[in-house]
Amino acid sequence: MRAPGFLKKRFLSFRREAVLLGFAIRNPATPWYLKAASLLAGLYLISPIDLIPITVPFLGVLDDAIIVPTAVALITRSLPLAVAAEAGGKADVFVQRWFKRPLLAAALILGGLVVIWFAVLYLLYRLILG
Repeated sequence: MRAPGFLKKRFLSFRREAVLLGFAIRNPATPWYLKAASLLAGLYLISPIDLIPITVPFLGVLDDAIIVPTAVALITRSLPLAVAAEAGGKADVFVQRWFKRPLLAAALILGGLVVIWFAVLYLLYRLILG
């Protein structure tokens, strides 16, 4: 059985890894295949096509909550050491400055995703109905 604070610790490390990946993508020393994998992980998160459809209660969201953090962790571990060190330092500063409240950070990220999908749906509506 896992310790009671496992989910909180995992979320805190995920937010750092996600920010680290954001900085690492912009680094020219990052291999192209890691940049592509990062892009695919982000696209999977906002994509309406999932392994388990969102219409399946609880499991539809749970697959995103497992697959994306796992992919981000694997990608960050695959970064070259110099890139990981430089991006890690920037990520630590960014997280300490902007993500002081983890629940607020999660709510902002979720809100951002909702805004993106409303914008996509609106554009599709305008495109189809003219």
